[in-house]
Amino acid sequence: MLTSVLRAQEVGVITPAGIDALVAANDSKVVVVNFWATWCPPCLREFPDIISVYEDFRDQGLEVIAVSMNEADEAEDIAEFLTNFAPPFPVYRAASVDSEFYEGVQTSWFGEMPMTLIFATGGEIAHVHKKPLTYEELAAQVAALLR
Repeated sequence: MLTSVLRAQEVGVITPAGIDALVAANDSKVVVVNFWATWCPPCLREFPDIISVYEDFRDQGLEVIAVSMNEADEAEDIAEFLTNFAPPFPVYRAASVDSEFYEGVQTSWFGEMPMTLIFATGGEIAHVHKKPLTYEELAAQVAALLR
């Protein structure tokens, strides 16, 4: 329990501008930004595939950023999620879970979960997914962008 509590405290809060800054800081890489929540069954199903894609492609220039869309008072749920999945990439919690945050990330996003943005090198959005992705779908799109 102590480990998961410490891990939950490591989760920084991020705004849409913060996400933009992280993508810009990694503009020489392909960046996957995944928005998930502990209460979202499709998010829980796809997360192991996202971890696997990261592990398979990180040495080729892939970065993954995970953003929890849980409320601030759901820290224990986030901690349990992190303990169960142990993602090897940075995890943040959205500064808010409202339309202003969604629109700040992607104007056509209305809060569907999960939501994944895939950025090509240079920071341009290459793919927007408002559905869970399989390993095969994500790996194919990442591999194509890394070529």
